[in-house]
Amino acid sequence: MNGSTLAERTVVVTGATRGLGLEAARALAVEPGVSVVLAVRDTQRGATVAAGITGGRAGTGAVVALPLDLADLASVRAFPGVLAAAGLPPLHALVANAGIQYRDRRHTTADGYEATFGVNHLGHFLLVRLLLPVLADDGRVVIVASGTHKARRVRNFGFPPPQWRDPRELATPGPGSGQVAYATSKLANVMTMLELQRRIDAERPGAAIAVHGLDPGLMPATDLSRDFPAPVARLYKRLTPVIERMPGATSTAASGAQLARMAVGPDFAGPGGRYIELTADGAPSAAAREPGPARELWDVSEELTAPGAPRPA
Repeated sequence: MNGSTLAERTVVVTGATRGLGLEAARALAVEPGVSVVLAVRDTQRGATVAAGITGGRAGTGAVVALPLDLADLASVRAFPGVLAAAGLPPLHALVANAGIQYRDRRHTTADGYEATFGVNHLGHFLLVRLLLPVLADDGRVVIVASGTHKARRVRNFGFPPPQWRDPRELATPGPGSGQVAYATSKLANVMTMLELQRRIDAERPGAAIAVHGLDPGLMPATDLSRDFPAPVARLYKRLTPVIERMPGATSTAASGAQLARMAVGPDFAGPGGRYIELTADGAPSAAAREPGPARELWDVSEELTAPGAPRPA
């Protein structure tokens, strides 16, 4: 596909009906000629959100909601056809934003995988692979990462570090901490971001496709705590204005605007492989930069997301 023009391009945002994804969609919708796809599980809610965005912005592109359930690989496989049938301008960027976090590792996807790893990593991994052939030569992939992928408990507000192991084990539900599962899924996101850029550079040289990762900072206004006990969630919500003023924390609106810049802004046209912490260039963890484990993660993820792959025991 030829590169898209500034006047006519489409950006897909996953998890765009609330929180960070919604703010990114709002920021993208004011860009001239940018059509925004809200890739969401609940299309009725998505349509309502899309109408709210179009009613309050001056952009010239469309804002539409299309069905995508990252916890169901059949839904992910169907998405490219749904996107093609929507008749939108060429695909310029994919913003892999949607994410979940539970208290434990016992939740599963429709395919039987551990839900946090399944949604945060496997669903997005398959989506990226399926959309890459139709991504414009000057396109972008922006993956929402997290500082929790680094083993720095103090700077991560006490969040436990990831515990990397065989990706097949990470995809298998069972006992364990949901916070560790989340941090580990974010490590998988950063590993995938870097490995994807390496593969694009090798397989599509000259395509100028840039892959970036964003650590949006601690955003207490998001819904990641919705599975936690009601008293904890209420306390967290009350403390949101205070937490947002702490170093390393921010608002969803600020990080949403940063996501939009990374998807369509000229400063992120290339080279790819940048890891942004809030608004400044940072460095992924040493574990994320290891190419060997990243290749293994890629190969295993291909196996796990293949049609007819056996369900975890």
